[in-house]
Amino acid sequence: MKRLKILLLEDNESDAILLERALRKNDLDHELVVIERKGEFVKILEEYDPDVVLSDHQMPGFTAIEALQIARKHKPDLPFIMVTGAVSEEFAVECMKAGMDDYILKRSLVRLAPAIQNVLSRINIHREKEMVESLHNKLRKAYDDINETNRNIKDSINYAKLIQDAMLPDRKILEKYFAESFIINKPKDIVSGDFYWFWESGGKLLVAVADCTGHGVPGALMSMIGYGLLNEIVNVYGVTDPAKILARLNFGVRKALKQNVPDNRRCDGMDMAMCLIDRGHNTIKFAGANRHLVLARDRELEVVKGDRFGIGGIYSETAAEYKSSVVKIKKGDVIYLFTDGYSDQFGGANGSRMMTKNLLKILQRSLSFGLTEQEHVLKHWLQSWQRGFLQTDDILVLGAQF
Repeated sequence: MKRLKILLLEDNESDAILLERALRKNDLDHELVVIERKGEFVKILEEYDPDVVLSDHQMPGFTAIEALQIARKHKPDLPFIMVTGAVSEEFAVECMKAGMDDYILKRSLVRLAPAIQNVLSRINIHREKEMVESLHNKLRKAYDDINETNRNIKDSINYAKLIQDAMLPDRKILEKYFAESFIINKPKDIVSGDFYWFWESGGKLLVAVADCTGHGVPGALMSMIGYGLLNEIVNVYGVTDPAKILARLNFGVRKALKQNVPDNRRCDGMDMAMCLIDRGHNTIKFAGANRHLVLARDRELEVVKGDRFGIGGIYSETAAEYKSSVVKIKKGDVIYLFTDGYSDQFGGANGSRMMTKNLLKILQRSLSFGLTEQEHVLKHWLQSWQRGFLQTDDILVLGAQF
C-alpha cells in the first residue's frame, strides 16, 4: 500500500503535533502537510493532491464546511474528516449533511487512524463499485451493439434467402416429367451452398443437383455463381449435353474465381450431378462431377458413377474432361440425386458419419413405398440419426419416379 498523503488544516501548532503523534502511534504510513490559510489550501490541493483532508472546524478566514466545498470541487470523492476540540451536536449534524465523511474530537485521537482507514476503505469500495458499474455499462452497450449488428446481419441473410429461394426453379416442372417426386432441401444455415436447377425444352429436361464449397453465405455466393453460369451455358450457348455443360461450367467457375491465374491456389468450386431426361427416347444422359446418379429399378439400386473430380478448384481445365453415361428408362424407374450432406451427417450411437452406403440401405429398404412416404422415411432417419448432433452440412436430396 502506498504512503498516504494527508493534508491537515490546523492553526494550532500544538494540536498539529498531537495529531501527528497519534497517527504515528497507530503505525499509519503517511506524510503530513499542515496549512492554516484558505489561499494555501486552494494552491496545495492542486500541487500536493492529498489522499485525505483533516480539518479543524475553524481556521483564519474560513470554516471546515467551506474547506469541504473547496476540496470537493477539486476531487468529488476526496475523503474529508473534521478534527476539532469541541463541537455541538447540531453543528456535527450540519457537517455530516454537508458531506463530511467523519468527525473526530481532539480528546479522542485514538480514533483518528481507524477513522481514516475506514473512510479510505469506503471510498475504495465506492470507486470499485463505480468502476464495476462503468464496466458493466460498457459491456451492456457492447452486448447491445453486438445484438444489433447480429440482428442486422440476420435480417440481411434472411433477405438473401428470399432471393436465393426465388431463383430456384419451380418444383412443378418435375410434375410434367415424373409421376411422383420430392426434394429435401435443408440448409445448415439460413442460406445454402447446395442448389438444384432445371431447364426444359422440346420434351427434354435438364436436372442438376449441386454442392458448392462451404455453406452459409460463402456457399450461397458460390451457388449464385453456379446458377448464373448454368443459365448462360444452356440458354445463351445452347449446350445441353451434361458432360459438355460440366466442362463449360468448370471453365466458367475457374475464370470467375481467377483460378486460371498462375499461383492462384484457391480450391473453391462445386460438385454436381447433371441429367438430361429425354422422354421421347426414354433415356437419361448423365454426367457427374464428384456426384453420382442412383437408379432404382425392380426394387434394386444401381449407382451410375460420375467422374472423380469436381468443378473448379485445383483441377486444370485439360484434366476436367467429363464423361456422359446413357441409361434407358422405363415406367416405374426412380432416380435419386443428392449432395454429400445427408451421408456426412454425424450421429448414431458412436457419433460417426452416416456414410453413403447407409443412405443407400435406407433407400433400398423403402423402395416398396411411394416417393411421398420415402421422403418422410429419409427425414425421419436423418432426425433419428442426428441424436442431438448439430447439422454438419447443407442437405439436398432429389427423388423422381417415371
